[in-house]
This record gives sequence, structure tokens and C-alpha cells, in this order.
Amino acid sequence: MTIGDLNVYPNFDYSINAHKVLNVRDGDIELLLKTYSITRKALDDMITSIREWYEKQPHLPQGQLHDRMILGHLIVRGFSVEQCKEKIDNYFASLERMPDLLAGRSPLSPNMGKYLREGYWVMPPMKTIDNHRVVIFRIINPDMVVLDAAKLGFLMGDYRLFNETSNGDHWVFDFSNATLNHALQFNPMLIANIYYHITSCYALKLKGIHLINLPTFGHSILALFKKIMKSKHVSRLHLYEGFESIFKVLPKEVFPKDMGGTANVTVKEICDNWCDALLSDTWRNFYTHQEKYFKVDENKRISASKIGDTFGVEGSFRKLDLD
Repeated sequence: MTIGDLNVYPNFDYSINAHKVLNVRDGDIELLLKTYSITRKALDDMITSIREWYEKQPHLPQGQLHDRMILGHLIVRGFSVEQCKEKIDNYFASLERMPDLLAGRSPLSPNMGKYLREGYWVMPPMKTIDNHRVVIFRIINPDMVVLDAAKLGFLMGDYRLFNETSNGDHWVFDFSNATLNHALQFNPMLIANIYYHITSCYALKLKGIHLINLPTFGHSILALFKKIMKSKHVSRLHLYEGFESIFKVLPKEVFPKDMGGTANVTVKEICDNWCDALLSDTWRNFYTHQEKYFKVDENKRISASKIGDTFGVEGSFRKLDLD
């Protein structure tokens, strides 16, 4: 089996602009395999095993699992086959179980298109020396809709699932322009589902969560997040005053030059490259396809779903102790 066989979604060129957006290069996968002491044959066997498992799950949408999706999950889970199976199940199931967060996503929607072009999410193509990705979120306009900003982040996450070759993330949140209106848009269910989808569906390895200029009212939202976060993620939370302070822990070489970094790229160039990818016919069609065909039939499930037991819809309020 060859990695990336288009055995699902005919003519789906998922890697559009990946070299510019994520600095994906030939040989990236081989370097990862070497890091984990895995041969190409062993990887092919893993993908075959996961596909065979998937085809035996009557509740999952058959014919919708691309080999590169499997590889994406394997990379972020350190090539653990069993963890990969669990995350794939969670990924498909969450699309229906969290419709407020995951349905109706389109890079053409007014808000998501605006946030994409203006750089609410800035994801530099350069990675750290440890092969970690830096993801920057910043609030530009006081009228920002939190839900739409989160939806855009997950659109970008789907693109990364098909193309990413990093093995860990540092997330940087700049709250310099945050308002009380933004804080009031959060509720326990939204908080729980955002965290669940990041950690249990994409299953990203969060190496650091860096909060810059968090206002006083933002600490109550942070307290809610901490109630549902894994202890290891809480330990990786760091607060800073002033954007420059982030360069004490993350390399300037990764950040665009108009954000104080030394990388030879601007925020606009980064955003333009992301627009070229997500607004392409290929990826717009994928998001439409995803909403139409990524359907899970829970009545056919032969094993218990873990979504409701953790941070998903049913578990949101049970998990959060709001007294």
C-alpha cells in the first residue's frame, strides 16, 4: 500500500499548497519513521490493520476513511494502532454529536472567510527544532464570534490531518483585544466540546499552551477549562504579559517578521497561502462531502462510545463541577 493512495474521494488532491502552508517536504514521513524506529512495511501493515478494523465497524461511514487520515492519526499518537482506532472513531462520531461546533463549517461563510483572510489564526509554516508546530490565535475585532472562530480552527485542523508531519503543537493565544463580550459567548458545553475535539478527535499533542495578556475576566473562563483539562495540559499552561515575552520560550525563527519574529514571511503571506488551500475547489468540495457523508449510525455500534463518557455532549455538564 502506498501512503496517500486516493482510494477514497476520487481526484482529491489533499496536499494542495501543503509545501507553503505547512512546509511539508519529501522525506518528512521517512524522518518520522526513523524517529520511532518504524519501517515502511510496518507502517503499511498498521494502515492495513486499521482499515480492516474500520471496515468491521458497522456504525462508521464505510468508504470514507482515507489512508492519509489514518497516517495523520498515527503520527499524532506516536504510531499506536489502538489509540489511532479510538481517535478515528471519536473523529467521525463527534461530527454528529457536536453539531453546534462542527456542522455548517465552510471557508466561504462570511465570518470564517473573514477570520481566515485577516489572520485570526496564524500558523507559520516553519517548525521548531523539535518538529513542533506553533499555532497562534489572536482577536482582531471586538465583534468576533467565538463559535465561528473555533469552527475555522477545526477546518484548518482537517487540512492538517491530511498533511501535517509535525509531532506536537504549541498554541499561543493573544488576548490583547479580548472583550467581555467574547467571554460571555463561552458556556460549559462549548468549552468541553472544544477541548474534547482537540484532544480526543484530532488527538493533538499539546506541548504548550501560552496565554498572552489574559484580561481579568478571562480567568473565569480559564478556570472552567482547567476543570476539564488533563493534568499534563494544565501543567503546560503558561501566562505572559506582552507578546515579546513568548520569545523566551519559543524561537523567534518560527514567528513571522511582523509579529516580532525573524522568519522571512509575513502574516498576510501566511494567510494568503491558507486561503489558496482552503478556498480551493478541492477543499471546499471536501467540506461539503464531509458534512453529507461522514455520518455515524450509533444504533449499529457494537462497542460503547467514549464521547458521552468524557467531554462530549452528554458528559459536558456532568464533568464540569460548576458549584
